Amino acid sequence: MNSARAQAQPADVPARASFDIPAGALEDALSSFARQAGITLSFDPALVRGKNAAAIQGRRTVAEGLAELLSPHRLEAVPGTSGAYAVRQATGTPAAVSGPNAILPTLTVNAPGERADGQVEGYVAQRSATATRTDTPLLETPRAVTVVTRAQMDDQAVHTVEQSLRYSAGVLTEVAGYDTRFASLTVRGFAPAEYLDGFKLPTNSFATRWLVEPQALERVELLKGPGAVYDPSAPGGAINMVSKRPSAEAVREVSVSLGNRNRRQGSFDIGGAMNADGSLLFRLNGVLRNSDGQTDYSRDDRSFIAPSLTWMPSARTKVTLMAEATRDRTTPKSIWPQSALITPNPWGSIPRERYIGEPGYDRYNRDAFSLTYLFEHQLSDNWTLRQNARHARLDIDYRQVYGTGFQSDLRTLDRMVMRVDERNRTSTLDTQVEGRFSTGAVSHTLLMGMEYQRQASSQQGGIGPAPSIDAFAPVYGQPVSDPPVNGLGDNSITQRGFYVQDQMRKGPWSLGLTVRQDRARSSVNRLVSSSFGIDTNTKTTYNAGLLYLAPNGLAPYFSYATSFTPLPGAIPNGTLLKPELGRQFEAGLKYRPPGIDALFTVSVFDLRKSNSPVFDPFVIGPVSQIGEVRTRGPEFEARAALTKQLKLVASYTLLDAKVTQSLNPAEIGKQPLNTARQTASLWLDYRFGSPALKGWSVGGGIRHVGKVPASTDNSSYNPPYTLVDAALRYEQGPYSFALNATNLTDRSYVAGNGQYFGQRRAVQAKFSYRW
Repeated sequence: MNSARAQAQPADVPARASFDIPAGALEDALSSFARQAGITLSFDPALVRGKNAAAIQGRRTVAEGLAELLSPHRLEAVPGTSGAYAVRQATGTPAAVSGPNAILPTLTVNAPGERADGQVEGYVAQRSATATRTDTPLLETPRAVTVVTRAQMDDQAVHTVEQSLRYSAGVLTEVAGYDTRFASLTVRGFAPAEYLDGFKLPTNSFATRWLVEPQALERVELLKGPGAVYDPSAPGGAINMVSKRPSAEAVREVSVSLGNRNRRQGSFDIGGAMNADGSLLFRLNGVLRNSDGQTDYSRDDRSFIAPSLTWMPSARTKVTLMAEATRDRTTPKSIWPQSALITPNPWGSIPRERYIGEPGYDRYNRDAFSLTYLFEHQLSDNWTLRQNARHARLDIDYRQVYGTGFQSDLRTLDRMVMRVDERNRTSTLDTQVEGRFSTGAVSHTLLMGMEYQRQASSQQGGIGPAPSIDAFAPVYGQPVSDPPVNGLGDNSITQRGFYVQDQMRKGPWSLGLTVRQDRARSSVNRLVSSSFGIDTNTKTTYNAGLLYLAPNGLAPYFSYATSFTPLPGAIPNGTLLKPELGRQFEAGLKYRPPGIDALFTVSVFDLRKSNSPVFDPFVIGPVSQIGEVRTRGPEFEARAALTKQLKLVASYTLLDAKVTQSLNPAEIGKQPLNTARQTASLWLDYRFGSPALKGWSVGGGIRHVGKVPASTDNSSYNPPYTLVDAALRYEQGPYSFALNATNLTDRSYVAGNGQYFGQRRAVQAKFSYRW
């Protein structure tokens, strides 16, 4: 509990807080309790070594919680000055002293307490709300969940949220090549849904996408596979990006970054208390970037601002308002003909910087704005009411000339021109009640809620012929005009959902059950055919998970989950898109070694997705829906502080993916596009401890991706590749310097249907000042 909230409590009533401490080593339990309580706790490791603690869950005062942990071992906590506590043997208990004047070492834990939406020290998060919508320890969550912390994002100098997940198990990034406009990644073989602070981001087509600014995030969390609490979710899971929030602790940082391709970026992060009692807090994040793209005649410019304000009128009530505005002026990536980049050409290899559009015409302009309201009120010690709302606007202006095929000379490239103009509006309201109580020996965290979401978009698009070009000696400047409108239209989708979740715990056993019912109404009005259609779907989805938490930190688990994702729009013949359906079985083992800041997860899964939309780069919107795709396999992921100076992130995935049902018999039994059978990664970060190298840190990583199908019949593949990343940092007082290189060796690789290049070498130097 922070000082501001503590002051709001009556002086004669001890403050009570919610605790969720798993059974395990007493030293770990005390450290976890101190973090959650926000207190300074000092103890001699010899006093607690070899002792175990029972689980603590529910609301308690600090004194009650400490007594519950310590009294079974004839220990007690003595309050000191400034809210600090010291652990000692209980009065009347003889102390074991090795000498007449022995001085015992002391371990001091001083942390504000990690929250599911808060800051994490280092690479290893303890808690998350992405899988359950409640603040739950990751070790007690019966699902595979990845949390990428702010520290990892800073150490790796990520430019996008997609890049933050490059070292995560089950994730394949850049499936459609390197793109500065939006993410193109799969999780366990499928595209995940994207959320910002629990709200699904607006998306309507391959061109209408949101791109969250990573500098404004506290953490990036990934739930793998369907999730019934969050909807409309996706079989591939959910990427939930958690924004930086106002805090009582002062935050003041400005940064300047310089990189190759004329990259220049400035950013700032400022926040803290606005009044003496800390009841009014603010945060302000901003980014301004001017940069070239990785092809000739391209750019990647962004302006971003995100103010937020938190008001706590009492100890039980909190209101947060967040806004953000983004203006992107970018150039689309080059789209080559299918297999053009993996098929030998007598004229040689195509340079990665080669641009095949038309400078001055091609553009991808995005203007995005969102306003968010978060309300929380403690009805009692055990019940909390929350209401969250967001309105988002997304406007797209997209023009591109792209390649469709080589002529007989194998160098003259036929081209087409595409245009898309879209206005997207999304409104979401979620109201929920959370209760923590016990029935006999079983403790419950009960969540009940209802969610309303409406997404409406107006789209105009067209495709037409464009002049051909010599791909090996291009001459630009040929006349190109907007094609006539011949696709898309107006569409909307309205969804109402009701959900109930009960997280039950008895001793080392945890059982979570979730049920959600959604009713979705979609409509489409196609411009060219003047056709109009309405479709209504109702679906109930489920999620169940069982976990056993052993005292030694091992936690085997099993889970089952389903998903239902309404899709806006229609395929070219006017048929409305069917909702995507997902189903997953998952079993795994988590391990948090006692006394080590680490989390290891091994999991196996069987995931199936039906009614998956298929996109063609030469057609606006989806062209069909695949019957069913099945993926399964084992995963391994590790995040650890191996020592005080050495941090590690590692992952490995062996994916068995197949198309099991399709209208095209040639696809059945084949490996689907955008899947790699093997992916592996390793990142190490070391901070030097010698006086001569004080302040210096180095980091390095390696990422391997196996071959990926470049055709639906698996007749061609994109070759496997291995990439190397590196980092060098120096910190001195309020100043810091970081030098990062992505794809250090400038390895050339190909993605998609053999028609997109991956990211070239990117080097960045960043200077920061904190005060």
